[in-house]
Amino acid sequence: MPKRNPGEVLIKVQASSVNPLDYKVRSGTHFPKFLVSRPQTPGGDVAGIVEDADESSKFLKGQKVFALTDGRLFWRKEGCYAEYVSAKESYLAHQPAALSFEEAGGVPLAALTAYQSLEAAGVKQGQRVLIHAGAGGVGHFAVQLAKARGAHVITTAGPRNVDFVQQELGADEAIDYTSSRFEEVLKSHPVDVVIDPMAGDYEGRSISILKHPGHYQQIMNENLSVPRVLSRFVKGALRWGPSYGVTIVKPNGAQLQKVADLISEGKVKVNVDKTFPLKDAAAAHEYLEKGHARGKVILKVQ
Repeated sequence: MPKRNPGEVLIKVQASSVNPLDYKVRSGTHFPKFLVSRPQTPGGDVAGIVEDADESSKFLKGQKVFALTDGRLFWRKEGCYAEYVSAKESYLAHQPAALSFEEAGGVPLAALTAYQSLEAAGVKQGQRVLIHAGAGGVGHFAVQLAKARGAHVITTAGPRNVDFVQQELGADEAIDYTSSRFEEVLKSHPVDVVIDPMAGDYEGRSISILKHPGHYQQIMNENLSVPRVLSRFVKGALRWGPSYGVTIVKPNGAQLQKVADLISEGKVKVNVDKTFPLKDAAAAHEYLEKGHARGKVILKVQ
């Protein structure tokens, strides 16, 4: 049983999810070893039931909640692949009534990453926004949240997901990245914003089809190049290129509650690709590592 500190809420976990960061930290090959505490319980997403809280807390015993916790951090040992987890009250939001625990467990990290990326980019009504990997965990939230802001959304996807991102998520345009290069498709119709969880060579290709000044928002991953990022920041600040940002997602209960409200209004939904029992977490990692999940991979704890 984890210790609950003042200002924290003890949660009886019903579901969590597997995110790319989980298997990348676990593998020991993507990040410097000194960053990772071992042994470590993985997992940053939690959906569950309040077990205990401060008397002054707005979250009451028995209520359904979900959150992004510190469990996603390299040095935090107590993650959400567990029966109980304690998290700061400020990280929590009330779970939408329309969601099952499994669905709710797939929301926090991916949805907050998408939400904070769109906030950083200043996405607003009428803008043309390109979102890469629109069928993925972060991407499928980013598409819906951008549409909720009134943007014209273009996304890249594999052939089996082209119809999904348009018909299920509401993307205005979908580009099959296996048959077309997105920069060729969009060169005559530039975009205002790019949200990019891919990085690597996608960065330069994406920047080439931005309007002036435009904004490029990268979601931090192992393909991020620090020298290149610093160069882009400087060029953006000096107006030699588009404004540039990198999203490092942070727990935020207030923002998560806004996402929950959009879910309750039917404007955003979570797509659960596959559910595994907690004892099969290794198989869940293997499945996600193949790179073809549509939406979220869930761990059912209770």
